[in-house]
Amino acid sequence: MGFTLGVENAPSPATQWGAYCNSDTTLQPNSVQEQPTKPYGLLPLEERWVCVDPAPGENWLDIGCFDPQGYTVQESVVSVTILDDRDYIFDFATETLTEAIPAVSFLPLVIIGGLGVLGIGAAATVALAAVKRE
Repeated sequence: MGFTLGVENAPSPATQWGAYCNSDTTLQPNSVQEQPTKPYGLLPLEERWVCVDPAPGENWLDIGCFDPQGYTVQESVVSVTILDDRDYIFDFATETLTEAIPAVSFLPLVIIGGLGVLGIGAAATVALAAVKRE
């Protein structure tokens, strides 16, 4: 259960961010401020909010970025759907929330492709050797 949320493209001089959202059905708050180890509930721009509570589903997301003194640099309020076990990124430049796509490793495909090429090369060598013997 839960979700993660990060930010990108925060305008200068922002160094930290925070978010708050309510479920349309329960109106229970769900925010970065629930992390007691963070002063004022703000996170550094590079840090993700790991929410362990159930995702709120359809709701309004109030998200902002702040300068080092805590003054608002940009605030956005957008209608979003947040689902459990998902990883999200909010883009301050476009004011959109998107699901983060995990990085895909192409190494297994490269290895399989390389083995395929070696197999074809070996088969061609054996075939040529057989033709030369005749």
